[in-house]
Amino acid sequence: MKKENKIISCFALLAFLAIPIYHVWENNEITKNPSVTFGIIEDLYYAHYRPYFSYTYRVKGKEFKGSEKRTGAFNSIKSGDTIAVNYDIKHPEISKPYIRCVRFE
Repeated sequence: MKKENKIISCFALLAFLAIPIYHVWENNEITKNPSVTFGIIEDLYYAHYRPYFSYTYRVKGKEFKGSEKRTGAFNSIKSGDTIAVNYDIKHPEISKPYIRCVRFE
């Protein structure tokens, strides 16, 4: 194998391992400084043949955006639904939608 291919392979492996590590860190940050607000489902879409949704939420008047896979309880959501959003109070851009949907009709 050429040296260039080995370097590319190493970077690909590093990226492949870094993504799950980032998600574990992100979830850990939310549990250290947790806070909850409500968000609105903005869009339902597919990426790489997997269903996702995007949402927006406000913290201290500033709007933030997030996205998540549509699995479990999130399979029944639709655009415009209100959901609970957990976020890191020190870094409000780090968020996770709450697994149980909150629907107000």
